[in-house]
Amino acid sequence: MMNTLFVAWQQPDSKEWIPVAKLEHLNGIYCFSYTQGVYRAKQFRQFSGMSQLHAIYESPHLFPIFSNRLISKSRPEFKDYLRWLGLSGAADNPMAMLALTGGIRSTDSIELFQPPVVTAGGQYRLDFFVRSLSHMPKAIIEQIGGMKEGERLYLMNDSQNDFDRLAIAVRSNKPASLLGYCPKYYAKDLSVLLASRDGDLEVRVKCINLDAPLNMRLLCSVAAKVPAHFAPLETEEDFQPVTGEAPIDWSELTNNLEDTFSRFSYPL
Repeated sequence: MMNTLFVAWQQPDSKEWIPVAKLEHLNGIYCFSYTQGVYRAKQFRQFSGMSQLHAIYESPHLFPIFSNRLISKSRPEFKDYLRWLGLSGAADNPMAMLALTGGIRSTDSIELFQPPVVTAGGQYRLDFFVRSLSHMPKAIIEQIGGMKEGERLYLMNDSQNDFDRLAIAVRSNKPASLLGYCPKYYAKDLSVLLASRDGDLEVRVKCINLDAPLNMRLLCSVAAKVPAHFAPLETEEDFQPVTGEAPIDWSELTNNLEDTFSRFSYPL
């Protein structure tokens, strides 16, 4: 069962999505805490009612900032929504729904995503919706519509991507068949697994939702053997818990000192 999600925030200037918090559901209690990504997200402001960076917030109920991102069970499309997510029969699993939809709303810059799982047998497991389908030509969308559950897909590094040199593209086995992209949070993990000779990385179609919006059209599953000493997302400091005081930005401190001294300087 999905019990951990990370919360990402989009920086207004660079449009980069930065992990800033972690949401967990443990023994019936929801726990929220900030991660070290808040130090890099310069314009980020703590969420309402969660102003302490070093605190762990707990509640028996899902925090409103996240529960408001779930579709209401009273909505007529709720059953379709679960089917699109591959969660039929999981109406009481809000963490799983948030994991796959991201809880994205057009009114703000917050997204939730699930960390990959590594099983006791050393298998890397991850499900995700293929991104950027809205930018693909009609022929690609039609090709996706004709795919079958279990069909093999492939990943490739897109190092010449003008927007993200770490981007991981998704393709089929047909020529000129770029289908879209993996969510960027998993790019470093997937690059390591792609480069592993013994990884046996496989990507397969988990679900094709012909009647769903494009952002929920193609659901994929990833499986791979992990190399020795591999841990999901471990190369990213942004995901680590907040500990101690925030690191000092010496360039910013220097500028502030110069401003202070200039205000108190006098001509000789």
